[in-house]
Amino acid sequence: MTFFRKIWRLSKFLLWMWPFAIYSVFCGMGGRKGIKRVAYCTRSWGKFLVKNFGVQVQFICDHPIEEGMLIVSNHQSYVDVLLHASLFPIRFTPKKEIKYWPILGFYLGISRPLWVDRKNRQKSAAMVEEIHRTLADGVSLLIYPEGTTSDGEHGLLPFKATSFETVIGTDFKIQPIITQYLREPDNWNAAWYGDQTLLPHAWKFIGRKQIRVIVTALEPVTPLPGEDRKALARRVEKLMQDATDKSMPQDLRLIDKKAKA
Repeated sequence: MTFFRKIWRLSKFLLWMWPFAIYSVFCGMGGRKGIKRVAYCTRSWGKFLVKNFGVQVQFICDHPIEEGMLIVSNHQSYVDVLLHASLFPIRFTPKKEIKYWPILGFYLGISRPLWVDRKNRQKSAAMVEEIHRTLADGVSLLIYPEGTTSDGEHGLLPFKATSFETVIGTDFKIQPIITQYLREPDNWNAAWYGDQTLLPHAWKFIGRKQIRVIVTALEPVTPLPGEDRKALARRVEKLMQDATDKSMPQDLRLIDKKAKA
């Protein structure tokens, strides 16, 4: 049954990806306006993929989500990209290395992302300027300040402050969100981290009957006058860590207690 589920889902994905790719290319035309159009197109892409691959998302939010915000999330898996795209019209800020990944790199490429080259500091100023223009255009950006993925069971990894530099001294808001995958009865973890190989993990992922995930939107954060990027990063990290500790699903809390014992 699992094998046929994989084949069925892959078949739907392969049949649908090309019309979407062509449509996205046309949406992305037209300069700055094209960036906003393709952000909404990307949300349609995300909604299809999470449904196709059996990802059941519970989105908890008690306030309107504004456009043109810096969306900050913890990071556990390549699945994060799909489910966050399904919830928000966003422009991605992936690291440059992902450009060369099979399938995912191609799809991210047609969404007009901001490729982040951490090894080239000369491009930093141009990157900050483009981020400001994107936010001012009413297009939200998505960042994962942990810099890598974690198992999602032992809290957040320390935030890297670099990404927060882009909103220092501005009125742009930060929208913190917490992403939590629930363990299934067989204890499979949707998180992709450490030395796990991508393709074997993804092959198991597409065969899962369902993957349950909770995404919680916290209150937006605005940089304070005189606050530097490190202080802002610490403030957002503490806010998200405190909320994670309070909202961690019971099955994950039990796992965490066993790990600490």
